[in-house]
Amino acid sequence: MSVTIVVLWIGCLSVFLSSKHQGLLAKPLMKFFSISVFIGCLIASTWLLTYIYNPIAAALMVLAFTMFIWLSLVLQLGHVKAKLAPLCCVNLVFWLAVVQLGGQHVA
Repeated sequence: MSVTIVVLWIGCLSVFLSSKHQGLLAKPLMKFFSISVFIGCLIASTWLLTYIYNPIAAALMVLAFTMFIWLSLVLQLGHVKAKLAPLCCVNLVFWLAVVQLGGQHVA
């Protein structure tokens, strides 16, 4: 489950960093590259979750995780003015803690 969250988080971060409204990078990432990484990460996360859940449940979990990861990135960036590395570390540790502490019952 932790590997799934890390892969999905990387995909969500790549799309987040391609926005022109993000304040972490001076120049946003290329849209085509970031969308390609995001779609690849979505497919990989869904595939990894199908080992635990059925495909429909895995797809719905990936959708829910994606929305919550983007929400946490936006809220954290709005309330904590940090650089890219500290923001990413704190956000990734938060999501890994949610998955590890709650296990499959929370996530």
